[in-house]
Amino acid sequence: MMRVPAYSRSRLEHRRRRVGSPELGFTVIELMTVVAIIGILAAVLMPTVASVRVSASRAKTRVQFSQWAGAIEAFRQEYGYYPRFGPTNTVNGGATTAAGERHLFHDTLAGKHRDGAPLPALVEGAAMDPLPPEKQNRRRVQFLSFTEEDLFSATSADAARRNLLHDSFGSTDIAVLVDVNLDGVINDVDYPEKPAVSPPDNPAIRLAPEASDFPAGAAGSGGIRAGVLFYSAPPKAVDASQLILSWK
Repeated sequence: MMRVPAYSRSRLEHRRRRVGSPELGFTVIELMTVVAIIGILAAVLMPTVASVRVSASRAKTRVQFSQWAGAIEAFRQEYGYYPRFGPTNTVNGGATTAAGERHLFHDTLAGKHRDGAPLPALVEGAAMDPLPPEKQNRRRVQFLSFTEEDLFSATSADAARRNLLHDSFGSTDIAVLVDVNLDGVINDVDYPEKPAVSPPDNPAIRLAPEASDFPAGAAGSGGIRAGVLFYSAPPKAVDASQLILSWK
């Protein structure tokens, strides 16, 4: 039988005692070092995670804008002109918070009210600008099926936002521009002044696209070659460079 040298047995016994003894675990310095490392990693990772979330929400909002624009283009193909969404040119322009009442953007594209009720019967009479949904979408065509992710709930804690359309950041102030004169360009002729929008967390800030994003010029020049455009401001936005633009 092979014998273990005495010095080796001593080292083995020392290891057993060290591992098994609760008094010989992590020291305070070692524990503080581990905590510091974890804190540093968290500080490095948290901004990265937040940045990824913001990028994902911006991408999701652009997809949402693309779907809405597709529905408006389908409307034009059906009727030969683009729908109009009120003097503010926003998706919630002319909207009311009551579930069954008129919401110009939603009702015109969905062909029904937000609560599923049919649009009222056509009543011919004095000219209205903009035309109500039942006169714009006379055939009650459903160009878009809005989802729960598009609309705030009728029981939302914030009463001012109930039943309103919003983007992925929760913003209800979303500009919508269409090629009014059907010349293939949205420019100063269509909109002499671009509507300003506010971030959801600061309604006092009003932002509109800059000239670098929406070239201006003499009547009939500049603009964007598109039929429909959307833009909104994400939370904490303080200048126009932070706007979410459907064409960029």
